Amino acid sequence: MTDPDDLAPRHDVPTGGRSGFAVVDGRQVHYLEWGHRGRSPLLCLHGGGQTAYMFEELGAALGGGHHVLAIDLPAHGDSDPLPDEAWTRHELAASVPAVMATFGFTRAPIVGASLGGITAMTLAARHPELVAGIVLIDIGHRVEPEGVRRIVEFLSAHESFASLDEAAGEIAKYLPFRKSFRPESLTRNLRQRSDGRWIWKHSMGRRFRDQRAAGGIDPGDMAATNTLMEGLDTDAASLQCPVLILRGDKSDVLSDDGAEEVAALIPDARLARVGNAGHLTAGDNPESVVGLVSSFLAELGW
Repeated sequence: MTDPDDLAPRHDVPTGGRSGFAVVDGRQVHYLEWGHRGRSPLLCLHGGGQTAYMFEELGAALGGGHHVLAIDLPAHGDSDPLPDEAWTRHELAASVPAVMATFGFTRAPIVGASLGGITAMTLAARHPELVAGIVLIDIGHRVEPEGVRRIVEFLSAHESFASLDEAAGEIAKYLPFRKSFRPESLTRNLRQRSDGRWIWKHSMGRRFRDQRAAGGIDPGDMAATNTLMEGLDTDAASLQCPVLILRGDKSDVLSDDGAEEVAALIPDARLARVGNAGHLTAGDNPESVVGLVSSFLAELGW
């Protein structure tokens, strides 16, 4: 019988898939992967403050017929930041083609949640040859101020947590539609510092706190959001690929009007609403999201 002390540390491997690291343009990129090369590629980009693990259910469901790749965006999860912690949608989008090339993705549909959706639209506007279609999860060219403020306040409220249980309690308050989860699973989103406290695996909270301390634009103010999304309406109107927009029916970030507006703006768009889901739609109701994404890929003949 093997002594547990002789085993290597366990890595958090997603259901039915793999977890690994690649060095792309000198920067470490953490990824999750389902299926294998030779199958139809599908790229997944998570939302701000999240990680690639938000697509675990989608990857497990689609990996049998697709090569599904979900990456941690720069300065999120276990991926390195961009040089000088660059933080615009254009810089985020510019980091994606080299990642796609590393995994042999010459062209692929992209599932993008929130910030990942903004990144996907920006990429498709600059490099239409790379993007076969887009699933926008609860994001458009216009978002609601109160929903954005709630996100900012949650991400920046705690510099650190004394324990995973403490973090789980705060997350449960923020995600009323989420099923119960094990506090130990939060190591996907939190890492332990040398002093024993737990911090987020993203730099957004620190960036928001630094902006406030410097007396600059309040990151919860729409002016800050508009800086990130400036010109996104023009990019949306220029998209040449089919787009599926998914709105969580309880979302306070993408309103019904906002979803309908971006659907009307994009030349080839269709809109669906996901029941019993807020802004983190893919995690709140993964079964519905998997079904809607699967149908869209079939429509693309992918």
